[in-house]
Amino acid sequence: MNSTERRLQLLLRVVGIVCLPAIVAVFMPHSWLVRSVQFAEPGATVRVLIPYLARLLSAYYFLQGGLLLIFASDVRRYAMPIRWIAICWLLAIVAFLIYGVAGFVKGGFGWFIWFVASDVAFGLALAVAILLLQRRLAK
Repeated sequence: MNSTERRLQLLLRVVGIVCLPAIVAVFMPHSWLVRSVQFAEPGATVRVLIPYLARLLSAYYFLQGGLLLIFASDVRRYAMPIRWIAICWLLAIVAFLIYGVAGFVKGGFGWFIWFVASDVAFGLALAVAILLLQRRLAK
């Protein structure tokens, strides 16, 4: 195993482990969810859609974390699914740039948009790092 392979494995493992605690949000009490939403967006009503999306997104992050840990076990064997995840992250970033930049210009999202922007920046850096490491690994 060369150093590029070890770096890619470490990156996937770290991100995978960081994603796993999202399972808490899937099963957290509704009152916690309401408080979290009120903290991020004061005055927002929490009906059916917000809990559904919050729990679904948290379940997605948990699933993604588990998959990254599995893929880290053999980065050569799982090269295609690893690349697919990185490309999907890039597509999500493009979607944010298309629909989210207007929020920056208008300033209508408050402080939470900066949290989202940092998440997007991290996703971009992660996707690029994975694709570059895979490219080096293929050579």
